[in-house]
Amino acid sequence: MMRILIAEDEEYNQMVVQTMIELLYPEVEVLMVSNGAEALDKLKTEAFDLVLSDVDMPLMNGYELVSEVKALGLNVPMICVTAFAISGDKEKLLMHGFERYISKPIDMDDMKLILDPYLLPAGIE
Repeated sequence: MMRILIAEDEEYNQMVVQTMIELLYPEVEVLMVSNGAEALDKLKTEAFDLVLSDVDMPLMNGYELVSEVKALGLNVPMICVTAFAISGDKEKLLMHGFERYISKPIDMDDMKLILDPYLLPAGIE
């Protein structure tokens, strides 16, 4: 079973993202944490196939999280979920180590397009 770790501090956004993923990928296990520090703790002790992370979180933000994950040599794809998707932000996110990003408010079709390559077996559409 594939596993996704989601780091998001806003309760409403947690519910929206988790519900969308469960609808799109019912076979995927979702674990939710409220900040980057909690996400890093989980990543140190558990295996995940994908991480979705907000940028603006307490204790440890998304940029710090992706830097720590890379510094530890953890090979897990990280996708940013952010409201800060204006010109220049995409480049900044990618430069920090995020592979892709999903803009808030989240569009389910966009989420599927971005997550399919990570969550669907090769050759399945």
